Parts: sequence; structure tokens; C-alpha cells
Amino acid sequence: MKAYKLTLTFEDIEPPVWRSLILPAGATFNRLHETIQRVTNFRSEMEPYHYFAVEIDDLFITNNDSILEEYKGKRFLNSLVKQSNRIKLDDYLEKNEQFIYNYDFGDDWRIRVKLDEIVEDYYFGYPTLLDGQGMAPPEDVGGPPGFEEFLKVYYDSTHPDYLSMFSWAESQEFLPLDIAHVNESLKYVKYKKTEWENVNHLNYNVISDKYRASDVIDIDAISNKDLIIQYALACGNLYGLLEYPKFLEIYNTQNQTSLTHKELMVILKENSYSKRLHQGFVYFNNSELVHEAFEYEPNMEGFRVGVRGKPYYIPAKQELLRYVTDDYVEKTVHQRKLASMLKKDFFPNNNQVIEDEMDELIGQLKVNENFQEVVKAFLARFEFKDMKQINEYMQVLMKIANTTRLWENRGHTPDELFQMEVHNLEPLTPLQVLDGGKVGRNDPCTCGSGKKYKKCCGK
Repeated sequence: MKAYKLTLTFEDIEPPVWRSLILPAGATFNRLHETIQRVTNFRSEMEPYHYFAVEIDDLFITNNDSILEEYKGKRFLNSLVKQSNRIKLDDYLEKNEQFIYNYDFGDDWRIRVKLDEIVEDYYFGYPTLLDGQGMAPPEDVGGPPGFEEFLKVYYDSTHPDYLSMFSWAESQEFLPLDIAHVNESLKYVKYKKTEWENVNHLNYNVISDKYRASDVIDIDAISNKDLIIQYALACGNLYGLLEYPKFLEIYNTQNQTSLTHKELMVILKENSYSKRLHQGFVYFNNSELVHEAFEYEPNMEGFRVGVRGKPYYIPAKQELLRYVTDDYVEKTVHQRKLASMLKKDFFPNNNQVIEDEMDELIGQLKVNENFQEVVKAFLARFEFKDMKQINEYMQVLMKIANTTRLWENRGHTPDELFQMEVHNLEPLTPLQVLDGGKVGRNDPCTCGSGKKYKKCCGK
């Protein structure tokens, strides 16, 4: 089957963003448009989010309905207007060898489409992404100048607009390039019959091919499987829930590899590795790694919505892998202070009980979005001598809560997010500390629940 090897390069973008792909002959300009959308972070692959145009050989080829209607049979910008889904690009591509694809007339994205080679041994009725570099810009970022400013903020966690920019980028599905995932998507850009008689396959699963990766994954050929499982356990414990694209980004970045989604799923589904995950309280489904604690979470979607838009805390490899064990937490001076207070006031000769109490507290803070409930349950386990002592404990508990890595913050502490963008984050409600340690039974409870003291911690 005749096909074209193309390179798509964004104009006026640094660092460079490009994609190399192969496209069966016979594609319309509309098919090219759909393909470009799927290999970038744009979002008009099916229904127009923004319109595109190609100016070539005295033609203005577009999917813009308004222009097509207004200039039917007329000239626009000195060119004859043509409908993009009615013109095949073969002759124009072979004659000119390159042209500019212009997308979103407001942002004015310009992608150079260059013909690299014409081949006769491609047998699939849809395109294939061969290679690529760089994260493609998100929709509505403001063209190349806007993208440049966006990147400055997106990669600078000290910038005052970092959190809001990160949240917006996630809503726009600004994602790193995943060639295997893109090629699964490109199967839907089908306009010719696949010539399976020329492909080495079994039941339509590709075994080997010059252009497309094999559909058959040999688990023995995947390196560092034990390390991958360690990463899965660590991420499950640190974040509670992590979608596969982010997991692959973290793993591949820290190990300079190219583990694919298919390879990851083969490992996770293999019995011995799946068992190791379950023993470490981490499970998996079709889209994400999930900690066992979510079995008791009635509103998983609410959690997903709550964390969306928050950046991930991604420690260095050595620190991240410490989270392989379910009970690992970063030790802080506030935790040590609370342990000393418990030893002095309640358990002078029982370090194990103190350790168990601390583990229970940190574990509850990590997974529970209701800080007040955790504090109340903790305080209820002890007989305090007066309100002054309760307030002393509350002050330390608040500091511990604000410096504990939380699932609801994607591993960040409340203090870290607060420092990133104070005006976009509501910190935990400060606990009331009472002068002299006295509180009336009808006064607001010092735990911050909003109830009267006699109806809450004063029961």
C-alpha cells in the first residue's frame, strides 16, 4: 500500500515540538487534520473546537463553515475556497513536498507538514505515529507567545500563578507524548482496508511489522519489572490514586526509559506481580493505581474531582521509593514533639504505644479529608488534666496536619500548597487557642467543629 512518511513541526516554538508519522495515500485534508489533532494536545479530532486551513496551489482549503458558505465559488485571500473533506492531499503533497497547516485562527498555530518519503510497504488503513519530541501546546493558550509564557509558569512552582496555571493545564489535557496510546487512538482514523495478508499477525494482533510496534508483549523482554512494581507501590502509598499516564511520566523520567502503557498492563496483570501489589495494599484497574483504603470510600469520583488541578509532589527517586512500605512518613520536628509530649504525659515507659498512636494519627491525616474528625478521635483517647493541656496538644496537632503529605493534595503538604499560591488555597481552619486554658461549656469548641464545647470535645 502506498503511504507517506511525514514530519510535522510546530513553527515558532522553543524547545522544538515535532511528530513523525506515516499516512496511507488517499487521505483528505480533513483526515490529515484529524490525525494532527490526535498526535498533539489539540482537541478537534472529531467535532470542530477550532477550525483549520491550508493554503496551497491557489486554494484555500478549510473546514470553516462560515468561510465555506460566504465564499462559495468566490476567492478568499486571493485563493479559491475548497472544502477540506472533499480534497485528497496526495497530488498537492507530492508536488509541493511541504505546506503549512494553520489551526485556530485566533491562536494562529502553524505546523509545517513535510514529506520525507513515499513508501509502498505500509499495509494499515490508518496512520501510525513513528516518533516525536516535546509536549504539544494545549488549546487556547494564546499561540506561540502565550505558550512561551505558559511554560515559564507551568515549570516554576514558586510563581504566584503556578497552581491556577497547573489546574488550567490539566483541564485542557496538557499531556506528555505517549506514542503507544496515540497509536491506539489513530486506529479510528481509518479510511482504507488494512491488508492483513501482508502483515505478520495472529487474530489481527500484530506480531511484527516494519512501521507499527507489536501488539504482543513479551513480559520476559521488559526490564526492571521489580523496580516498576516498587514504583507502583510507592505511588499508591504516596498519592492514594494515580492514573497511568502520570505513573509512566514519573517512572520514565526518573529512569530514562520508555515503558509503555501496554507493557505496564502486562506486568500488573501477571499473577506474581499482581499478588505483590495486593500484599502492599495497592490495586489497579483499567485507568489507575488505587490504594486499598479506597475500598471504604463511598465517593471516589468526589475525590477525583477534589484533587483535579493540584500539582503532584514528586520526590527524587530515592525518597519516592521509601513509600514502598505502607506506613512510611517523613518525620518532622512536630511529630517528634508530640511523641515527647505523649511520653511525658501518658506513656512514660511504653515507646511502642507511642509509636502506634503516632502511626494511627499520621495514617488518618493522610487519607481523611476531615481534619476535625481526626483530631477529635485522637483527643478522645486520652484523659487530659485541663483545657490548657488540650490546647497545647491542639497546637502541635495543627502543625503536624499542615506538614503531613496528604492524598487530597497529591502528596503535597497543606503548607507547601499554601506557599505556592496563598490566594488560591484555603488553609486548614486555625484552631482556637484559649488564654489561660479555660473554656465555657457553651463556648465554641476549640477543635473548630463549629459546635458548642459541651456538645463536642467537652462531652
